[in-house]
Amino acid sequence: MADHMAEPGKGKVLITGASSFVGFRTVVSTLEAGYPVLAAVPHQEEVDRILAAPSIKRLKPGAGLSFIMVPDIAETDSLKEAVKKSFASIIHCDSPQFVPFLMPADQWNAKINYPLIRGTNNVLSAAMSRAEKKGKSDGRRMRVVITSSVTACIPYSNYWEQETFMSYGNYPEFAPEGPFPPTSRPNERSAWEALANARFEAMRYTRKFLAESSAASSRLSIVNLMPTLILGHDELANTTRQFTNGWQSGNLWALRHLQGEKVDIKLPSPTIYIDDVARAHTVALDHAFKEFQARKVRTLDLYLSSDEISGGLAFEAQDIVKRDYMDAVNKGWLSLEGEQPINRIRIEALPLKTFGFEFAAFEKQIKSMLDQFVALKAKEERN
Repeated sequence: MADHMAEPGKGKVLITGASSFVGFRTVVSTLEAGYPVLAAVPHQEEVDRILAAPSIKRLKPGAGLSFIMVPDIAETDSLKEAVKKSFASIIHCDSPQFVPFLMPADQWNAKINYPLIRGTNNVLSAAMSRAEKKGKSDGRRMRVVITSSVTACIPYSNYWEQETFMSYGNYPEFAPEGPFPPTSRPNERSAWEALANARFEAMRYTRKFLAESSAASSRLSIVNLMPTLILGHDELANTTRQFTNGWQSGNLWALRHLQGEKVDIKLPSPTIYIDDVARAHTVALDHAFKEFQARKVRTLDLYLSSDEISGGLAFEAQDIVKRDYMDAVNKGWLSLEGEQPINRIRIEALPLKTFGFEFAAFEKQIKSMLDQFVALKAKEERN
């Protein structure tokens, strides 16, 4: 029996990539906010992982959480079956899963660019199809919230190499440039460039989709959320390998120097807590979301960043390890010998103004990550 019931008047939300790092936390946040969820996952094993998660067991959503199989969102008609079901809005978290230094250059187009842009097209097309079936009975546009990235609107060289300040509401478009100098992992920088380019094109496509169709402009409203490096716990990860797997999680990048690696490229300084990213997606669903009312637009592009420029990943993280995690250092799980150069960037997100809540500070983000990593290491040692 369900303990956590959907609130009357809140329509079902289709969430793509529901078993990803961002997607799962967004499923939890959306259920907690009283919305029923239709979760799109690639196969049954992901359904089992989600249903076994402590947060889902705690919520006991019952019929408030249903599933649909979408093996590849970039495939034509990938959301055909979802359109047949009743949903009132979409949160699109699905995206290519890869680790940059493991992706050969000849695979970037097939595994990064095409899936990301085609997946965005399929989501918007599904939203239009569902909106047309629904009609305008309640006078509301269907809301589509998309997980993008800050790299979609900040020139790539600025993000990695130049100190930058991005003010609230300042979202310049740019043409990504390259190539970039090689590092000890030669593909790493260029693969990130490929991803930034695909993010840029996908976000630009959302505007084009509305601009070229009066029907879409009258039936849809789109929010592109642009997080910085995302840190924090990953409830679906049961091993340290799973914990650092995939591009959505910044945990891999934060842990490299905390395990002793002397990293040879700069990492952008801004970070954001995973729970804040998920909650921002849920807040953006609300048809009374004040940013739409204030700007009177059909698309919104919003930064998600804790707005700290101290370079916490390079300095504060090691201080926190020294203060609170010396047992893990002594066991060889963490290290104080690593190095991580930082490119200082300030991104003015104004979360209280935009979303109605403050984003967590860096210490909460990094400790959420480290607590789980240490617990998983201890579990693996016992086994």
